[in-house]
Amino acid sequence: MTFAEDYRNRIIPSDLQQEQQQHQRSAQPSSEQQQPHHPSTIHHHQHQQQDHISFAPEPTSTNNPTKLVKRNSLKLAKRISSSSLLPSNYSTKNKSTTPPAASSSSAPTRARRSSSAASNHLRNNSNLRHLNNRNKPSKAGALFQSILHHPVGMSLKDNIMARKGYWLRNGAILFFGLTLIFFFMLPKSQPNLHDNIPVAPLEETTPTTWPASITSEHCDVAHPGRPLIQYVLMIDAGSSGSRIHAYKFNYCKATPELENEVFKMLEPGLSKYGDDAQGAAKSLDPLLQTALESVPKFLHKSTPVAVKATAGLRLLGPEKSNRILEAVRHRLETVYPFPIIKEQGVAVMDGGDEGVYAWVTVNYLLGRISSIEKTPTVAIMDLGGASTQIVFEPLTVNGHSVAQGPHRVPMSFNGNNYVLFQHSYLNYGLNEANKAINNYVIENPIDNTEDIDLSVDEYLHPCMPVDSRKKYLHGEKEVTLIGVSDTANECRRVVEAIFYKDKACSQNPCSFNGVYQPSLATSFNSDIYAFSYIFDRITPFLAGSDVPIQDITLQELEELTERVCVADEDAFKEFDSVPTAKTELGKVAEMCMDLSYIYGLFQYGYGIPKSHKINLTKKIRDYETGWCLGASIAVLEDRWYLGA
Repeated sequence: MTFAEDYRNRIIPSDLQQEQQQHQRSAQPSSEQQQPHHPSTIHHHQHQQQDHISFAPEPTSTNNPTKLVKRNSLKLAKRISSSSLLPSNYSTKNKSTTPPAASSSSAPTRARRSSSAASNHLRNNSNLRHLNNRNKPSKAGALFQSILHHPVGMSLKDNIMARKGYWLRNGAILFFGLTLIFFFMLPKSQPNLHDNIPVAPLEETTPTTWPASITSEHCDVAHPGRPLIQYVLMIDAGSSGSRIHAYKFNYCKATPELENEVFKMLEPGLSKYGDDAQGAAKSLDPLLQTALESVPKFLHKSTPVAVKATAGLRLLGPEKSNRILEAVRHRLETVYPFPIIKEQGVAVMDGGDEGVYAWVTVNYLLGRISSIEKTPTVAIMDLGGASTQIVFEPLTVNGHSVAQGPHRVPMSFNGNNYVLFQHSYLNYGLNEANKAINNYVIENPIDNTEDIDLSVDEYLHPCMPVDSRKKYLHGEKEVTLIGVSDTANECRRVVEAIFYKDKACSQNPCSFNGVYQPSLATSFNSDIYAFSYIFDRITPFLAGSDVPIQDITLQELEELTERVCVADEDAFKEFDSVPTAKTELGKVAEMCMDLSYIYGLFQYGYGIPKSHKINLTKKIRDYETGWCLGASIAVLEDRWYLGA
């Protein structure tokens, strides 16, 4: 095999091989070779070939391999010189730009001119090498110089490396683009709309080593994966004042165990500051100072805090209340080290959440939800000034316990699942109920059986003590209410009317005012715990308000209400052994109305059987039975959730 054949088979790129084949075909005798070539035609042909980074073969009458190598080397050099491989400081003024010979030139003449042009080009490239050595060209320039010196042009290895670099570069760009598209097409996680119980990011902030001064009263080693001691700060921003509960928990077991509580209260509440949002935020400083002193400094950054406002702040309207809440959040974030819980950390609390948190508090303190084995839970009934809440776990009948809806609250704790019914009855708190009763007796006057001389603006009231008088603003008109209560029967009739038991029930069974509620008579057989105004109004007539837990049946409550409403000396003698009874009767003129409403709420409203016992409580194990403890447990326990 000749040198030229070996060159063609192994070294010359495929496009140059095609040119050689075309050249060999053109070397055969043909009439077309004798035809002259017009310069414009040759120029156009070369222009088209340059667009494709190729060159038209020059006619020649020789098959000399040496000349063929020189010509192809020169063409390859021209191709590279027109590409981006040339160094930026290389000038093209030395390049040979000799146009093609005239069409009348003979083939040998064109060959000699090509050889002369190649020689001139090589001489010019000698100057180029000297210039590139001075200017220290880039790798591309060095590659170009090696091609000019090499007798056969760019090697096959260099050609492959250039193509490999091209595909690697474009492949990297394609991979990066596809990665971005994949990232933006990933589905975004959707928050559970019913997941209202927040969870603090305790795992990220809990310290791994503990000072010897931080200990538990019940154990020395924490449950695996839990901190030994965990604090939670819960601020109850009520309408009359703000309170902080600094709870200390241990994790001797899998679930949190309450060890201690530090409590502080101050007045007024956030709502009293109105337009002064900054003043409202700063008013919490004494409470947070108590937290700084109660929680070890070592645990400040792992102690979550929440500020929950009740209906008092809502009365300001969304604009003012939002400004106050934003100011409180900003001060917590910039002044104090405690992390705010992730969701609803500073917010106005919904009445339904308040009831659920209270249910958690009571059942936790009673040990009903802290054991691994599931035990029956208790129902809770909370009576405030503006609303009342009921929360309980109905029995499952035929695979169903609570119908779907916002009143249905599934939750899980310590491996046990619970499905709760909860509802907050707005305008059925004790103060609002008294207004409703007063309005009813004005709009539906009772019969004046005693022929009492009444003026135009005077009305008889069956739930007030006999001959007592009270001024009352009905709309924009001031009227006088006169008590005529001889028995509790007439008062109970008025109370029953405000529950609107005859209102249409869209989903059976209903409690009152058309609200769905599973029957307490048929779907619940556990204990009932009641607190707040229920405890405050009833216990003074029992063993006294100093006894933390007392019980009473509805039958006993009915009899107590009758004695209070009669209000004669013989009836009051029964309270001689209970000093708090007479004191309470002297303070609360509407005691008959209050007790009648509480009895009506249990009997007519919730439908509790008369024989069912109700536990009246304010504290359990020396801890208050409100919503704050339950909300704190929900913050701690990452397995708490509210679902659909």
